[in-house]
Amino acid sequence: MYLKTKLPNNLIVVSSYMPQMKSVGLGIWIKTGSRYEKNNVKGIAHFLEHCVFKGTKNFSISEIKESIEGVGGSLNGFTSEEFTCYFVKIPAKYLKLSLEVLSDMVINPTIPVNEVERERGVILEEINMYEDLPSVHVYDLLDKIMWPHHALGIPIIGTRESIIRMTRKEIVNFKEEFYNPSNIIVSASGNLEHQDLVKYTKDIFGKMKPKKKSVFNRFSKSRYPYIAHTNFLEKDTQQLHLAIGFHALEREHPVRYALSLVHIILGANMSSRLFQEIREKKGLAYEIGTQIKKFYDTGAFIVKAGMDNQNLEKTVSLILEELGKIKKNLVSKDEFSRAKEFYKGQLSLALEDTLEHMLW
Repeated sequence: MYLKTKLPNNLIVVSSYMPQMKSVGLGIWIKTGSRYEKNNVKGIAHFLEHCVFKGTKNFSISEIKESIEGVGGSLNGFTSEEFTCYFVKIPAKYLKLSLEVLSDMVINPTIPVNEVERERGVILEEINMYEDLPSVHVYDLLDKIMWPHHALGIPIIGTRESIIRMTRKEIVNFKEEFYNPSNIIVSASGNLEHQDLVKYTKDIFGKMKPKKKSVFNRFSKSRYPYIAHTNFLEKDTQQLHLAIGFHALEREHPVRYALSLVHIILGANMSSRLFQEIREKKGLAYEIGTQIKKFYDTGAFIVKAGMDNQNLEKTVSLILEELGKIKKNLVSKDEFSRAKEFYKGQLSLALEDTLEHMLW
């Protein structure tokens, strides 16, 4: 059962009670990410995420980690285009403790100057790492041509230039603007009582004043004509990595589940069409598959492959051939049934885990 409570200051608490579990997955979600950034501070949402782990009003750097890991839990965070999330998975009896730690990171990060400088170097190395991984960097190249002159076309991590010039004051101002109750959801799943979670959350966040909700510039397909674009980066690597993208459905589109089934049929597993044709039958690629990106107002359907440089033309031809088939011909009842069962089965298996359930 899912329960939801909205506090007077607009903060939302949602939970799922799983009495058979010994753990709790807890997350504090902030409605902000790379889509909310101004051009001169690209990567600031991710930079701030790094900084909140560097000490708060009530917890030092070591105390943040030790308070969670010292009782058997795990702690992390991530930044996406539209969300930032700080989360833990912890034995259920430490729910209150974990909320106290996560909430202090969100409300009271000290963001010390020396730590900002230290994390600046860390993030620059993170950019270097991604650019040294062609299988990852290819998505940045794809985003740039799918969403030109738009926030979605710039990496979540930002650019070297934006990270180098970013100031502590800008990071603090960004935090003050977006980390407010109107943009916060506290989500938890596991062996917990919803009313306990609401009480703990209200005790911590209740005095915070609501502000305006975050907004970003919508993506308009009319601005981007349906013309194929390419983006190539030449590097001395043993393998060529390819990503083909198509504008797709927004997160809440009425037929989003149909797109998920297309993804499963084409490239989500070893029995998918692309895997069978390109890897199993032709041996052209080790990695071949599809994925979906879902945003508030748009989305993407992506085909991804890793292959020998000499196999590019054959592989692209086969990919386009399979995409043409699924457009022209109805999927068989048997293949359709298998795709639905795969979707339901994977969802059920994921939701056995309290942290995955919290994310859901």
